[in-house]
Formats: sequence, structure tokens, C-alpha cells
Amino acid sequence: MADYVEKGDIYFFYRPKVNVQKVASLDDIQRLYVVLVPDEGNDARLFLVGKKRMPEIVKGKPTSTAREWMMIDMTGKPKEIGESLAPLEYETKTRGEQEQGEAIPVGEGRYAIFERDDGSRLAYRLTSPAKPGQAQRELKILAEASYVISVRHPSLDVPGFPHAKPDYPKHLQDKFADKRWIDIDDSRLLDYENAQLLLIGAHDDLGEEEISISGKASLFKTLGLKRREWPTEALEGGRLAEPQMKPDTHEPRGDRSKGGERGGKAASDTASAAGIAQALKGVNFPCGKADLIKQATSNHAADEVIEALNEFPDRRYETMADIQKAVGEVR
Repeated sequence: MADYVEKGDIYFFYRPKVNVQKVASLDDIQRLYVVLVPDEGNDARLFLVGKKRMPEIVKGKPTSTAREWMMIDMTGKPKEIGESLAPLEYETKTRGEQEQGEAIPVGEGRYAIFERDDGSRLAYRLTSPAKPGQAQRELKILAEASYVISVRHPSLDVPGFPHAKPDYPKHLQDKFADKRWIDIDDSRLLDYENAQLLLIGAHDDLGEEEISISGKASLFKTLGLKRREWPTEALEGGRLAEPQMKPDTHEPRGDRSKGGERGGKAASDTASAAGIAQALKGVNFPCGKADLIKQATSNHAADEVIEALNEFPDRRYETMADIQKAVGEVR
């Protein structure tokens, strides 16, 4: 039998790339978010999903190749999470005024975190859309799914994971001891920004888990969003939708992809020389190409910046001037 750690509402959102006019595939999407709103407690959590899609479910059993990371980007009242998903506009030195469209709701449902003898699991069942469509297929959001889930040790580096670290109190820090990963036996492990999770695809049929997830989610009411203002094509019919709202003059708290107060300059969302320099803020010279990618990932740079860095020559970089030279070589 499952030992439940937590139950609540789960919401999925995607944010299109800056100034995108048409969302046709995953290539037009900049971020995938998962929002967990526990039934008990007052705060919600906004997760950033690596590689912009949920881990693939391999039929029949978990597999080490179907895995992905999620990082807690923000914790706060549900309505604060909702505000962080709104559109905004900002000025950049290289491209002038930019618009970042709102995050598009693409799924809502109920979730459970529970323990088994072989580890902890996250499972969900969608209540909307009634049947997944193209939008959900692009993001690998299934009608129902479960994942083996564990929390990364906050003081140990793991290749391919962000370098940001949660500020755990001692009683939670001590749970890790010398383990790189631990199961989630305490939901408080998920209440700290920058905490990172490993997800491994398990089942696409919750009958395999022998658990029951009931109830109906209420995305717009819970997050304080006005349904008439937000695109609902993806949520209701599974169709990829574009942003349609006008940005506010202020920048909502919490989304590192937007260049707001927690995420650095908006220029880091572009693969311009200035954007790449901003994304590499804090890098230690001399360094190699892998170090540049690691630093940009730690600074939550946009996908187009990471893609540009992946094209850099694999050599030693001594100064920022070397970086600027490499930008010229790959553009």
C-alpha cells in the first residue's frame, strides 16, 4: 500500500519564447512549468522543468534513460504564483523593447506524492483537457502518469543539473547525510526555492501504482487568474496557443526566464553578445566550454543562449574578450 506524503492540485504551463508570433512545436516554447498546490498548507510551488518536457514514460517499468530534473523556482501564496505567470515587457540594450508572453495553461489535475518500498513517487491525473492533444504530446504531459522522484543533495554537484542551491535548515539538511539523492518522506523538502528533483518515468496507468487520485482541480480560481483573459485552447482542447494578453508595466515576481528582479537582466534571454555575457556573469576564468555552459545554466539562461554556447569551439577561454570572439565565430 502507498504511504501518502501529500495530495493537491497540479497545473502545467508553458511560456513561449520572446516575441514569438506562432507556437507550432516545442521549438517555439521557452519554459515548461509545473505548479503544485497542496491540499494542506497555504503556499504553492512553481517548478521549472528541464528540457521543456516531462520525462518519457517507457511502458511497463521505470528506465534510467527516461529522466529529467525539476527545480523549485518560486514558493508563495497561490495567487503570487499566478501573478508570476503573467506577461510583461522590458527594455534591452541590444533589441530595445521586448515582450514576454504569458505562460499558457496546458493541463490541470490532481496529484499525490507517496512512498513505496522502492522509493517515493509523484503521480497525477488530468481533469483538463479531457483528452490530451498536440500541446500535451509536445510536452509529454499524459492523461495520467507516475514518476520515481528524489531530491538532490543541496551541497553536491550533479552534471546536467543547475548549480543553484536551496537554503535548507539543519534538520532537513541532515536528512541527506552522505547520500546524493533521498526519497521524499517529508513534504517540507519541497518548500525551499532552488531545491532540485530527479524524475524517472514510471507508469502511464495509475492502476499499476494501485493508488487513487480523486477530486477536480480549479486552476483559475486557485491561482487568482481571470479565465476570460487567458488563452484556454491548450487547456480545453489540446491545441498549442499563442500569448494574447498585453504586458503589465511592472514585472511579476518569480520567473527567472523573464529578466525580472530574481533572474538578472532580460538581455540574458537572447543569444546576442550582450546576452551571452550576462548569462555568464560570475564565471571563473580560465575555463572551458563545459564551464561556460554550466555557468549559464546556473544563471538560468534562455535555451537559445545555451544552444549558442554549445556551438562554441571546445577550447580554453581566458577572458571575456575570448567569449566575444567566440560569439563572432558562431554567429
